[in-house]
Amino acid sequence: MRKVKDVMTTRVVTVREDQTRQQAAALMACHRVSGLPVVNEEGMITGLVTEHDVLARQGRFVREIMTRGLISVSEETDLEDVAQLLVNRRVRRLPVLREGRLVGIVSRADLVREVATRWTCPVCGEVAPGEAPPECCPRCAAPQMVAPAEPAPPGF
Repeated sequence: MRKVKDVMTTRVVTVREDQTRQQAAALMACHRVSGLPVVNEEGMITGLVTEHDVLARQGRFVREIMTRGLISVSEETDLEDVAQLLVNRRVRRLPVLREGRLVGIVSRADLVREVATRWTCPVCGEVAPGEAPPECCPRCAAPQMVAPAEPAPPGF
């Protein structure tokens, strides 16, 4: 099963609690992201600020408008569990933490990209990731993997 570490973004743009709402908005616009992890002076994550926060909440500083109730995952979290969190909690991104420190972010777009680059063996049902199909199945050595699709049952 694929893990968060296989698809997460590791070069994460962050914003500090003491930066202004306008600075957060500028960072989002410049980097074309819809949300940013918020860090304190020690570099520890304290929240997230999103486009919604910038538009809907009142306050001059990020600390006044950010979302504090964080849901986070680790690098070893299964992507299936991440998908459930993203859908059920109706969030677009989750910070990835290692020993309490931010090491990445995983978003809906990361999971959609993973689904789009999944190749399935029509013989044994093995799923292999990659931008292009592998030359042969890594499990049974069948000569052709099929286009990105839901995993096929073995024998199809």
